[in-house]
Amino acid sequence: MHPRFQEITAEIARIRADLAGAIESAPEELLSRDPGNGQWSGTRIIEHLGKTEGSTAKMLEGLFAKALADGLPLDGETASLLHSLDHLHVIDRSHRVEAPERLVPAAEANLADAWASLQKVRLRTLAAAATVDGRDISRISWPHPIFGPINGYQWVLFIGQHEERHLVQLREVLRTA
Repeated sequence: MHPRFQEITAEIARIRADLAGAIESAPEELLSRDPGNGQWSGTRIIEHLGKTEGSTAKMLEGLFAKALADGLPLDGETASLLHSLDHLHVIDRSHRVEAPERLVPAAEANLADAWASLQKVRLRTLAAAATVDGRDISRISWPHPIFGPINGYQWVLFIGQHEERHLVQLREVLRTA
């Protein structure tokens, strides 16, 4: 595996492990409890993560397939990209972001289904990334609706940072429940 992908996939795996730990340590009834004030329950957060990563994985599949068909060159660089999104403050929850309607979780989300869906879509994300492993996906980009154009590596990293943002939210919800 190319060093850049190795580093990014290790980071998103670390974040997923932290999320799994938070979920496993909380009783299901606490995760499903509606915190009120327009906030999402833990279960709804997990469902949102699955919907968002699913949408992103679908976009990456198409973006990567087109780039490969267009002759995407090999990536000769190995410098870390873990901080390439820091300027966007993705994890910073001091700025509220409204999810588009298609990514808003159902009011009656089911924890087991939401978690299973999130796990399944991660496999899809990793499979999409594997198709371009070793290729220079810093050369391709797609606009994020809030943050603007980000490149292929940054999109994979974004999945983890988005999940980390909502992990912080999940911990807030569990503390106040």
